[in-house]
Amino acid sequence: MKKLLLLILIITQGLYLNAQSLTVTGSNSVLTADPCLTTHSNLTIKNVSNKEQDVLCEKNVISEPAGMSNYFCWGGNCYGSSTIISTSLLTLQSGQADNHSFGGYFDAYCDLGQATIEYCFYPDGDSTDNTCVYITYHGAATSISETSPISISEFYPNPANDFVKFNYYFNDNASLIIMDILGNKVKQVNLQEKGEKYIDISDLSKGLYFGNLISNNEIIAIKKLIIK
Repeated sequence: MKKLLLLILIITQGLYLNAQSLTVTGSNSVLTADPCLTTHSNLTIKNVSNKEQDVLCEKNVISEPAGMSNYFCWGGNCYGSSTIISTSLLTLQSGQADNHSFGGYFDAYCDLGQATIEYCFYPDGDSTDNTCVYITYHGAATSISETSPISISEFYPNPANDFVKFNYYFNDNASLIIMDILGNKVKQVNLQEKGEKYIDISDLSKGLYFGNLISNNEIIAIKKLIIK
């Protein structure tokens, strides 16, 4: 019996140690309609631990074409392209989520190309308790259209409660129809060629929805949306 209790204690402690203190949500693909403009991304970081956390942000460049650059903002400061770890902390209370303090930025300088950056967030003093995401920045939507004339990012933030946004690019007009889980149309948004779109969802009930991208009377893509 004592051995069994000891085994349970060890397993419980192991699960506790492996539990991450933070969750990170947001789109992992960002498009831009103009490669001469800076492409930016947003993420929501939430403290899911039972105590206050002072959070650092670290970036790792997975791939980036020569002549292009990236930088990020965190904890009230923005850092140059050579900075890997933020010097500022963001304090999150237990259960608190923040969706405006992080910003990832990519400059293609009017060229075609894309970059993939990994962003990791972790409590100060414990880099092993990290939560990481990969974001691909497309420096020019035209570089995507060469192989795929229609492209739409995921909804972000997701889950959401007041609004969502997404980036898109295609060669013709289209519409996005949001439907509930029963197949009822609850919103329709007309889209023109390329850009970033904000949608007010504050009037929708909590639950699971699907965004259907329609072009020439055909469903081109389906994106899942969770409203909390």
